[in-house]
Amino acid sequence: MVTTLRQLLDDLTDRAGARPAVASIEDVSGALAHLGRALSGLAEDGLTPGDSHRQRNVTALAAACTTAGRLWPHRGEPLTDLAGAAADLIGRDRFVMGRSNRWAVTVEVAEVADHCARLGRRMLPEVAAPELDVVRQLAATMERDAQADPPTVAASVVLDRLVPPPGPSSGEAEVTVLDAVGGLLAALDRAQRADDLTLRDFRAAVAAAELSIRCTAVAAGMTGRDAGPVLVAGLAWQLAGRASMVFHDGRRGAPGDGEGVVSSAQALVRALGNEVGAPADVGEQHDGRTAADAAVAALQQVASHMPVLADRLTMAVERWSRTGQLFANARDLPPMEAMPEDRIQEVIAGRHVRATGADLDQLRKVVGRATDLSTRLVDALYRSAGTAGVAQRPRVDRRDRGAKVPGDAERLVSRAHAVDRDSKGIRLLHAPRQFPPSR
Repeated sequence: MVTTLRQLLDDLTDRAGARPAVASIEDVSGALAHLGRALSGLAEDGLTPGDSHRQRNVTALAAACTTAGRLWPHRGEPLTDLAGAAADLIGRDRFVMGRSNRWAVTVEVAEVADHCARLGRRMLPEVAAPELDVVRQLAATMERDAQADPPTVAASVVLDRLVPPPGPSSGEAEVTVLDAVGGLLAALDRAQRADDLTLRDFRAAVAAAELSIRCTAVAAGMTGRDAGPVLVAGLAWQLAGRASMVFHDGRRGAPGDGEGVVSSAQALVRALGNEVGAPADVGEQHDGRTAADAAVAALQQVASHMPVLADRLTMAVERWSRTGQLFANARDLPPMEAMPEDRIQEVIAGRHVRATGADLDQLRKVVGRATDLSTRLVDALYRSAGTAGVAQRPRVDRRDRGAKVPGDAERLVSRAHAVDRDSKGIRLLHAPRQFPPSR
C-alpha cells in the first residue's frame, strides 16, 4: 500500500501519545534525532527569503532535537524507525519543495517533536534531561508562529505526496486509485531524473489527470455538490492537452514498458473505472454514505495529489523551452514582436522548426492557468466536504500546552489562505480530454 508523509507523522504522533510503558527513552531520543535531521534540512533550504525570526527558530529547534537525540543510544525501535522514515521522505522531496511547502512540513514536524519530548519528559524525573524542555519551548514558539501565519492547503499538500510501494506494479491485482496515482508520480519522477520525459508521456499524464477531474465532476453532480469548479478545471486541462498537440519530439514510445509514464497513466484510468467510474446505485448505502459520496471522497484524495503531477509537467515545459527538444510548424507558433527574417521565411514556407523560449509561451500559459484552477479546485472540494482549509492532524493531549500558546487553533482555519504560494512551490496540474495512448 502507498503511504504519505502525513500518515507517517500521524503514526508517530499516535505512538508518542501512548502510555510511557509502551516506549523507551532510547526510542524517544532516536526519534528526536531524526526529527532534528529533517528540520535541519528544511532550515538549510530556507523558510524565508533571508534571515528571519522564523528561520532562526527552526534552526534552534533542529539543534535542540539533535542535542536531545544524543542523550541515549538508539536501538531501532518503532518511534525511531517512523521518525527516520519521515526524515528520509522529507529529504527525498526537498527538490520539489518551495518555501511555503517547507513551512507546512516544519509546522507538522515541530508538533511531532513536541509530542516526543513530552513523552520523554513523562518518563524521567523532573530535573533530568532539560534538553527535552528546550525542545518543547521551541516547539511552542513554532506553534505560535503557525497560528499567526498558517500554511495553506496548496502548501500543505506536500504532506500527502504519495510514496508508492517498492518495485513495479503487477497490473493484475486490485489496484486502488491512490496506488495508481502513486505509481504515476513515481514514473514521472524516474523520467524526470533521467531527463527522458517525452511529449507522449506528457500527454498521457495530462489525459489521466483530466479524466480524474471529469470523474470528480460526475460524482459531485450525483451528490448535489457544486460541480462548476471541477468542470472549469477539466476544461482548462483539455485546452492544455490541445495546446500540446502543436508540438512533436520525433520520438516513439517504448511499448511494453510496465513502469513507464504511459503505462502508469493507463493504470490510473483503469483504477478510476473500477473504483469510482460508475456508482451503480446512487441511493445505495455504504457505511452510511451513498456510492457517489464514497466516489467523491476517493476522488478528493486523488485531486489533492495533482499538485505534484503539475509540478512535473510544468518542469517539463520549462526544460523543453530551454533545450529545444520540441518541433512545430512555424505557422502554428505564437507570433513574435520582431520576427527574424529566417523565421518569416519558415512561416511562409510552412516549415517545421525547433521550438524554444517564447515558442512555448502558449503551452506554458495554458498549463499555468489550469494549474491555478486546479489548486482552487482542491480547496473547493475540501470546503464542500466540510473539512478545514488547512490540512492538519488532530492534536493529541494539548491541555498542558495551553498556558504557553495563546490564541485558539481556529485561527489556523480562519487564516488558511493568508500565505501566498511560493513561486517555487508545488503547483497543481491537470490534463487534456484524450485517453492515454494504448501503445
